[in-house]
Amino acid sequence: MRPRNRISRRPAAGGFTLIEVLVAAGITALIAGFIAAIVASVSTSWSRSSTRLGTDAQARLILDQIQLDLQGAIFRDDGNTWFAADILNAASGGATGMWIVAPRNPKPVGGISLNLTTPGIAQARFGTAGVWLRFFTGGRPVTNTAGAITTPSAPVAVSYQIIRRYTATNPANTNTGYLLHRAEVRPGANGTSSSARPGVLESGYSITAAAYTTSSSSTNSGAVLGDPRSVQVPGAVRTLDMVFGDNVIDFGIRAYVRDTTAPGGLRLIFPATTAGALTNSPQPLRSSLAANTPPAASGYNPRLLFPDVVDVMVRILTDAGVEEIANLEKVQTPALSVPQKYNNNAQQWWWGVADEKSRVYTRRVVINAEPL
Repeated sequence: MRPRNRISRRPAAGGFTLIEVLVAAGITALIAGFIAAIVASVSTSWSRSSTRLGTDAQARLILDQIQLDLQGAIFRDDGNTWFAADILNAASGGATGMWIVAPRNPKPVGGISLNLTTPGIAQARFGTAGVWLRFFTGGRPVTNTAGAITTPSAPVAVSYQIIRRYTATNPANTNTGYLLHRAEVRPGANGTSSSARPGVLESGYSITAAAYTTSSSSTNSGAVLGDPRSVQVPGAVRTLDMVFGDNVIDFGIRAYVRDTTAPGGLRLIFPATTAGALTNSPQPLRSSLAANTPPAASGYNPRLLFPDVVDVMVRILTDAGVEEIANLEKVQTPALSVPQKYNNNAQQWWWGVADEKSRVYTRRVVINAEPL
């Protein structure tokens, strides 16, 4: 009997079994998952680093300029106010008339926004619009392209304050933001005859005088760069020439005088009680010294002393914080609900986002000014 032909069931050379395909697919998926996780981690780290670098660079610019101004601060024992600081804590954000209140969930007024008694200045909150700081400092000479001095070195008035306002000069753009302003008043008059606009030399050396606050004449309106009233109102509604920092949601100072009897050799004068203790209800600082009056005279009002040391704090939103604050402040239909983690409290929501999505920077500045 002839043997029957047998059909071979062996797989063709180079083929894969189902088990091999499944194993390969699993390994590929595992590797892809690892790669995706690594890419996501790197992307998140890069985003955080980029945001940190952005806020760090801006904070350095702000603090460097404030330090430069404070180290050049000047005053005389002539009874004028050479240095002033106020806590701006009102629904309007201050006295500029430029503050645009958010249509929904605005930055809280007082309460949760005002906490001046924290152990460190980095944890403090300085009200709705922070501190309005202004003083006289030594101006730097200005030269033209040929190197000739066009404006000699002379005392100038400077002012720092936060205003929530339009972020573009185009009237069609209604975006708003929290902007830190630095106003500087020109030393001398600009222009001639009817077009003359005064400067510090014409307006005098009391930073709380009408020329720097309530004046509204056509030659001192604050709408032109360098006008004295820009100390209070830094430009027109759509003028951004004096904007110095973007997305700055808090700005504050603590001012001290040297006192060997105080802890650390420094006695707090702002924001403080007459005994030098932190308080949420401080008097405005008005550094004014009458002629021949020793600054450490017994019973002398601390709110009138010129500071020897100033701690500066600035809080800046990250890019993510800018987006989230803008989102919760705008009107939407349907209206956004306050997240549960903020106890259904809109004020806690605002500051919760602000705390989580901002960075705080501080610097101590020593002032070496002596009465002239």
